[in-house]
Amino acid sequence: MRLFHSVRTKLTLWYTLILAATLVGFGATAYLFTRSTLSDNLDRSLRSEVQWVNEFIEPKAKKIRLKRSALLELQQLKKSAPPETRSDEADSEDVAIDAIWNQIYQHTLLSPRRQYIQILDRNGDLLYRSPSLAKGSLQYSDIPYGSTKVVMIRNEEGRELRLAVTQNDYVKIFVAYPLDELNEVLDGIFSDLRLLTPLALIISVIGGWFLAYTSLKPVDTITRTARKITAQNLNQRLPAHQVDDELGRLTATFNDMIGRLQESFAQIQRFSADASHELRTPLTVMRGEIEVALRKKGLLGETKRLLTSIHDELVRLSSIVESLMTLIKSESGRLVLRFDEVELSTMIKEISEDAQVLASRKKIKVDLGRVEPVKVRGDAARLRQLFLNLVENAVKYTPPRGKVTLSVEHSTGGASVSVQDTGIGIPRRDQTKIFDRFYRVKQESSGDVSGSGLGLAIAKWIAEAHRGTIDVKSEPRKGSTFTVLLPRS
Repeated sequence: MRLFHSVRTKLTLWYTLILAATLVGFGATAYLFTRSTLSDNLDRSLRSEVQWVNEFIEPKAKKIRLKRSALLELQQLKKSAPPETRSDEADSEDVAIDAIWNQIYQHTLLSPRRQYIQILDRNGDLLYRSPSLAKGSLQYSDIPYGSTKVVMIRNEEGRELRLAVTQNDYVKIFVAYPLDELNEVLDGIFSDLRLLTPLALIISVIGGWFLAYTSLKPVDTITRTARKITAQNLNQRLPAHQVDDELGRLTATFNDMIGRLQESFAQIQRFSADASHELRTPLTVMRGEIEVALRKKGLLGETKRLLTSIHDELVRLSSIVESLMTLIKSESGRLVLRFDEVELSTMIKEISEDAQVLASRKKIKVDLGRVEPVKVRGDAARLRQLFLNLVENAVKYTPPRGKVTLSVEHSTGGASVSVQDTGIGIPRRDQTKIFDRFYRVKQESSGDVSGSGLGLAIAKWIAEAHRGTIDVKSEPRKGSTFTVLLPRS
């Protein structure tokens, strides 16, 4: 279904629908126009033929009296009557009539169209019929006088004919043309359209898809590059488009925007670094002075309680400042890691002992799960900071008499370190956000747990700096498991 959310697919589908409608419309128009044109030409030809026959016969008919038996009876007389009974007048009339039919016959043979001619006298008796009509006759009763009428009929064999008829004072003239040839031409055109339309549509769709793919390919490149740009690599830019078109201007606009974002982030980082640096000295001084004051004897209970509270807040504020400094240095590249070979099993055992001290206040049990000897290459101090942050977080959100378990195992291509607790858990909606800076899960069961929201952000940075990953699986009121995967040494 993702294919149908593609712009090139939508463009191709719309292009296909429009092209299909255009081809069908064009084919239907061409077919109907051709049929109309052929029919009109045929009608004009039939009318012209009727007019020629009429103009040819009528003046001759006035001179030689066309009779009821002018053709059949005269031909019969030629064969049956004795020579002495035939008059010269009859012979001359017979010769004249034969000449008329012979000329019409010759005209029919010379005509490019395979048309039929039938001539009846006023009483409806046959005077002339084309040789091709020997097996049938043309039948139509409503014959106009002095004008030509064109109609569609069927002969005795059931064939469709286009018929033009007229009559004058002497004869009734029928001129017909079989529609077989015209229908064959139209069927051929229809077959060609039915074959060529899908073929043209397929070729056009393939061409349309190729054009859409070629035109929108730079968009895919822009999309892939844009996904790689984060707050940590704002110096990267989208590939410049060589042509000054819509995509070229869009790319230039995005690059300008990324440049402005880079400058804004740089200003924020400089401000945060300067502020953190400036805060470190006064915070250290205040912590020292309060610690000196707390050592003095004779302090009133209320005063001592207030100084202790202020000291705790200063310690927390100093921790936040140090965490901010760590993150700012990591982003700016000023924090250099020293990679050495680190034995994780030894480090995890030492951290479990430190964690037991942290957890003793809440009577939380810290256990070691499966601990396998695994070596990785990394900065020992930062890795220790990573695992301590996870342990502190687990102890912080685990109720009294709970349990925290540390494990280190071999994994595919590296080492897996997990910190599991039986704490309050993390809702699913928050699990993708807990590694953001200053983000803290708001739950009623968490109480007044203190924290800056920077510990997991630092843990994630350390893991990624070692080309590793950090993941969490959690269920509310059942606990959480943080897993760090690091490449093996």
